[in-house]
Amino acid sequence: MTDARPAIGVRLALATSEAGGRHTPLLGGNSAEVRMQYRPNWGLPGWPRGDQTAAPVLGFSRSNIRPGDTTDAVIIPLFADHVPQWWDVAPGDELRMYEGMRICGRAVILWTDRTTLALSDDEAARLLNRLDE
Repeated sequence: MTDARPAIGVRLALATSEAGGRHTPLLGGNSAEVRMQYRPNWGLPGWPRGDQTAAPVLGFSRSNIRPGDTTDAVIIPLFADHVPQWWDVAPGDELRMYEGMRICGRAVILWTDRTTLALSDDEAARLLNRLDE
């Protein structure tokens, strides 16, 4: 097992509450206090509906994201060593965002990078600054 992980920048469109999405906003943001606190699962390209794997959100490009809103985010897969398909995702691919079995959003990959789970503040800032690209 290795500590290397993909870091993935995405444009995330949250589903509306009426379409089965969340009923409350994501308070999110990207301050150190909320990094990696929101932990949805993701359906990877080519996976059947319902198949999912973990990738917490390092941070969002803004706070107070309401159902139906779109925002950019950085996600860090937890199990890239057990789910090697994470290394194959590329810009333009679409991911399904799950909370339980409910699809609460869809994300389009903007960019991919490499990092570790032992993120320093400088490394987290470097990745979050990529949201401005």
